[in-house]
Amino acid sequence: MLHDLVGQGHLVHALLFDYRQRHKQELLWAKQHASRLGVLYTVMDLPELGGLTEQSWIVPNRNAVFLSVAVNLACKAGADTVTIGCNADDADYFPDCRKPFIDAMNAAVRAAGYNVEICAPYLDKSKAWIGGLAQQMGVRPHEIWTCYHGGEIPCGKCPACKKLAVAMVCRVCGGSKQVEGDFVSGQPLFIPCPNCK
Repeated sequence: MLHDLVGQGHLVHALLFDYRQRHKQELLWAKQHASRLGVLYTVMDLPELGGLTEQSWIVPNRNAVFLSVAVNLACKAGADTVTIGCNADDADYFPDCRKPFIDAMNAAVRAAGYNVEICAPYLDKSKAWIGGLAQQMGVRPHEIWTCYHGGEIPCGKCPACKKLAVAMVCRVCGGSKQVEGDFVSGQPLFIPCPNCK
């Protein structure tokens, strides 16, 4: 999303949230992308948010916390928009990635009298669509982190890794073949489809 917003000419200040998550690698990659694009970023240190366990991948109300902090900072900076990367696939599992939730957060911001809009431009887009857009913008599969587990390499088995494997399909031939979701030597192994070798 950062590459997309910058490519559209938006002035962006990226907010990265450290909520004591196991998967801190996502912060490292986010910083690298912001630096590559020359985007100012701020890491917000939050207390540990509960809920993420081996049995559950849901951190209750996480996006409400993130959006509330983001709206606060937007008001302070005089910004008029906060953008979040919720997508159609996330909406299936995460209640705070659904349109009614985004609408309710916007209603709360308006009710408080703040002139900030919360936008979720990918709310109706699949991760596969977003993966294709990312590849068109030059983002390689090994330059992102979605795995919920800590460690040096993605597990390849959690729901986020499985979604990433589906999302990062071969774009050269129109995405007709799914890439492999295995991980080797610390890097995701994305095999081109037979038509593109």
